[in-house]
Amino acid sequence: MGHGFLRAPNGTITTFDAPGAGTGAGQGTFGVSNTPNGEIEGVYVDATGVLHGFVRSSQGTFSTFDAPGTGTGAGQGTIPLDNNNPGAVMGQAIDGGNVTHGFLVEGL
Repeated sequence: MGHGFLRAPNGTITTFDAPGAGTGAGQGTFGVSNTPNGEIEGVYVDATGVLHGFVRSSQGTFSTFDAPGTGTGAGQGTIPLDNNNPGAVMGQAIDGGNVTHGFLVEGL
């Protein structure tokens, strides 16, 4: 099971789990990137193996999302890859036929 974490400049480590993250093997919360203002984006895997995106604000609140058209089977879903602009996330989405598509979500 994966957990996200943030290491502050003073060395303090804060761990976190996205809402809905599974607790079994290969499930959990996985941070991918962060912005200069402290937002963290990543992917969480739920209890059924489906992938979902999240953005964690610098205050610790979560926004979760699924890219349009993503599949709902194990190994399918939303895979955020970068958030170089606060409020915008880009990545890959795997549909129900296991075809991979790109996505950009703005306004999170």
